Amino acid sequence: MRLHVTMYVSLCLLLGALAAQAQEGDCEGCRDHALLSRYPGSMLVGYDQKAFDEQRYAAGPTTVKDGDKVAPKTTAMSGKRTQLFYWTPEGRSGLEVFENYKQALAKAGMTTIWSCSGDQTCGPNFANLAIEQMHLDLSNTTEGRMGMSDADQPRYVLAKLARPQGDVYVAVLAADLEFHNPKRAGAFVAIVEAKPMDSGMITVDANALDQSLTATGKAVIYGIYFDVDKADIKPESKAQLDEIAKLMTQHPDVKLTVTGHTDNQGTADHNQKLSQRRADAIVAALVQTYGMAAGRLTAQGMGSSAPVASNATEEGRGKNRRVELVKQ
Repeated sequence: MRLHVTMYVSLCLLLGALAAQAQEGDCEGCRDHALLSRYPGSMLVGYDQKAFDEQRYAAGPTTVKDGDKVAPKTTAMSGKRTQLFYWTPEGRSGLEVFENYKQALAKAGMTTIWSCSGDQTCGPNFANLAIEQMHLDLSNTTEGRMGMSDADQPRYVLAKLARPQGDVYVAVLAADLEFHNPKRAGAFVAIVEAKPMDSGMITVDANALDQSLTATGKAVIYGIYFDVDKADIKPESKAQLDEIAKLMTQHPDVKLTVTGHTDNQGTADHNQKLSQRRADAIVAALVQTYGMAAGRLTAQGMGSSAPVASNATEEGRGKNRRVELVKQ
């Protein structure tokens, strides 16, 4: 734990000011990310930030197949997403800017997932194809919209910092802007602070539960919440429990199996036992708090054995952490 905290503090000290600030000449409403300062003297001309969104990252070089350039493979991360595009100071090369970013990331304890330097390792037309795949279409200014259409010798790094509160992913794409006079470089920065999306936003009502049970024999629920690795139902689950109880009251003959599901983090045995405890807790709440007959409810823990999405991303793991009602 202490090592994670040390790396996080180092990232703040090495890469960023303590607060994000706009500078003279920046696009309106555009600000640095609090964790990552700009190359000194740069101008921020493109910016976008969303509380929760997917960011696709280039994770390999461009290639040529049958004479056509093939876009790089990508990997997707979800969380708080920030995209920035800088014009660096006149007379500074893309190599100098890139090496400064890359060295700082390494000193902060970030692990490089993939990196390339120049056309030989990045591949043909890497900058334009990577920008397209990563959806770096920032429209704050004309300069931001133009991006790096004239990129020469692009350099790219994708790095990760592991933190207890959620991993941080940083990609930097820097290149010389070939047609600029005086000469300068451009730098795209894409940051994701991985975290689950805000929960408790959607509750499935009794009518929708009834329709799903009638049509498919089961209903998927994301409105019941637990702390990490625990089986205590959180207070914000009440609205969803109310609707389950309402369904059972409206249909006094219905019998349900409450199945708990987890992602694949941890061992299969641990996940199965955790999901069983959570299913037991839901049944207990419906019986003890809502007065449902115990004989109408069965609890079953499925662990990570029945995923509905890929466990490779936080978004997918969030979908796999669910409760299902199965009609007996």
